[in-house]
Amino acid sequence: MPQAIPFVATYRLQLRNCVDLDKARELLPWLGTLGISHLYLSPPFHAAAGSTHGYDVIDPTRIDPALGGEEAFERLSQAATLAGIGIVIDIVPNHMGFTPENPWLADVLRHGRDSAHAGIFDIDWEAGPLHFPVLDGTIEDLLPADQVALAGDGDDPRLRVYEREYPLRPTDLSRHLCGAARSLDAPTLRALLAEQHWSLGDWRTSADSIVHRRFFNITDLIGVLQEDPEVFALTHRWIIDQVDAGHIQGLRVDHIDGLARPGGYLQRLRDAVGDTPIWVEKIVKAGEELPTAWPVEGMSGYEFITPLTRLLTSPEGLAAVRETSTDAVPRDYGQEVRKVRQELLEEVFTPELSRVTGAALAALALGEQTRPQITEAICRLATIWPVYRSYAADLASFTPQIAEAIGPAAEDPMAASLIDLLRAPDDMLARKFAARFEQLTGALTAKSEEDTVFFRSVAFLPLCEVGAEPELDTIDAAGFAAAMARRADLTPLALDAVSTHDTKRSADARAVLIALGYFPDLVRGLYADARRRAQEAGVPEQWALYALQTALMLRAEPDAAERIDAHIAKAMREGKDMSRHEAPDEAAEAAVAELCRTLHRELAAGALLPAHLRGEFEAAIETVVLAQTALQLTAPGIPDVYQGSEILAIGLTDPDNRRPIDWNAMASGKVPPLSARKLELTRVLLDRRRERPDLFARGTYALRADEDSWIVERAWQGEAFSLRIPMPRLRSMHCLKEVPATG
Repeated sequence: MPQAIPFVATYRLQLRNCVDLDKARELLPWLGTLGISHLYLSPPFHAAAGSTHGYDVIDPTRIDPALGGEEAFERLSQAATLAGIGIVIDIVPNHMGFTPENPWLADVLRHGRDSAHAGIFDIDWEAGPLHFPVLDGTIEDLLPADQVALAGDGDDPRLRVYEREYPLRPTDLSRHLCGAARSLDAPTLRALLAEQHWSLGDWRTSADSIVHRRFFNITDLIGVLQEDPEVFALTHRWIIDQVDAGHIQGLRVDHIDGLARPGGYLQRLRDAVGDTPIWVEKIVKAGEELPTAWPVEGMSGYEFITPLTRLLTSPEGLAAVRETSTDAVPRDYGQEVRKVRQELLEEVFTPELSRVTGAALAALALGEQTRPQITEAICRLATIWPVYRSYAADLASFTPQIAEAIGPAAEDPMAASLIDLLRAPDDMLARKFAARFEQLTGALTAKSEEDTVFFRSVAFLPLCEVGAEPELDTIDAAGFAAAMARRADLTPLALDAVSTHDTKRSADARAVLIALGYFPDLVRGLYADARRRAQEAGVPEQWALYALQTALMLRAEPDAAERIDAHIAKAMREGKDMSRHEAPDEAAEAAVAELCRTLHRELAAGALLPAHLRGEFEAAIETVVLAQTALQLTAPGIPDVYQGSEILAIGLTDPDNRRPIDWNAMASGKVPPLSARKLELTRVLLDRRRERPDLFARGTYALRADEDSWIVERAWQGEAFSLRIPMPRLRSMHCLKEVPATG
């Protein structure tokens, strides 16, 4: 076993999109010159055909051939060892791809509950056959267009629907049709489908027939029963073998809150991989902390972004933003979230809600006649649940935060009975209800907040970020230092991220808007102007504010126009107030995108910013960019550098943040001045961390402010480090008449 490599910093690399494992190997020298100790890979496992992200795994026991397969991973591992760089792998225990490409699922489609692989997946067989809501119409409608046809042969009967082939149950009819007949008409097709362990339906109208646990509301992903030791052993076989062989030095666990019993899963994983570092993707609310019993190094970094943003943000600028956004965005963030949660429970999470209700009825020994009342009580609790989940399924006690939030609901007898179930001892039915309820609250929180209201309460987008909330206030140096000191005490080896593949905007994109806040009078002028433009264009003022901030972030990006169209369409569909993914309003999207492009053109032409402020504004952006880099790289924990963000990186919501990276330009030094300064700062500070890894990861942390700087001070066992970081300064504007009016 090779000697462990000390953790200095990780480098998050997004595989796929022209980056395979051989490309990762080619990047190792660059990472070495940067000062990175560990390459952190997005999931490398065999994923669905055409996957752009890798989280739709179809076989976790092998490397995706599209990435080069096992041979490419072996080449990467050997080269990394020689380069003195470790490898961290992103693993996906909660779900797999819900597609007949998945070999285990394909066997379930063929043999149903009798399949040897049926126990892998979280399926409610009592509710009906596995359902695929993939049709654009009825199945009979697709026959004349040859969108449905027989495939395979008598020994391997299959049905092709669009481009996918679904295994058929091996009956006399399926064998005859796929072997001798080779023809299909509507009555025969209906008879064939009636025999199957699965069904097909229109994607717009048949979601209520879904019987598998989904990842959030993504039907193409199916939940995995990791609470079963045999399922864990099967799905983690490759991972454990690679850890034992010394090819993997760390694991990042995707979506830990989706599992039935996260604490139990993590203990099993810890037992399997020994002292290999484990990080979990977990989102905590203000005042919430990672469960102390979890045997992990910490979280993957969202909880670091929030205090950093709050420190960098100007209180005066945030006040100006909120003042000039009044009546353009929802007045009460919490109320808007509760409203959206109720809508999602009624319209989107109906299969999940039905399963939670069924679990409650079983645990309470109640009959079906009480289903409506139980469903109503579940909705009441889920709508006000203050965190992603409580971990009652792992027998954790309610935190004061949860107890306070649900106190009024407990006055209802049905809700009180459900709360008692969550607090019950380790009774099998009570724990099953707890797991189902918590899997629902986690998905509901994410979809209502991150994926909906973050695109409505848009006064200040840097706080519309994973792990943050739009209503948070700023903190000072003492507040940030206290948060970092607690971080050093509780999770000294947690990852410190500022950009990830899941953040709504990259750190440098947020920096532009943070910098704008140091010009509060300019904020007032720009926001008022955007609202006037919205009124004239017949666009909701909320979306004008979103368009303005997007245009500002992309102000210097050469490909901004095409990125604006794609991003505005996605943002509006996420917001679900004018357009939706299921029913896009392309005219409304085009109107907001045109406003955004207009604002961008005027910014590029210098028309929106007063001439005497342009230089100051760019200087403020540079100050924020470099300050957040310095604060990240000197904080307790392990810095995580997202691909390409070693230089200035303006990225918006996925997939915009996965655009190709020009590493050759970085290596050759052909980058703009601010990028060069950020790159040099990164190298210098990572070099300091490499010299004294324990000092930076575990040492005491202090941050104090003088007139124009923050001073970071670290100490550990007689070693010390300090760094003066210039802070952005509040600018008082004078010539507001130079902020152009509508036109």
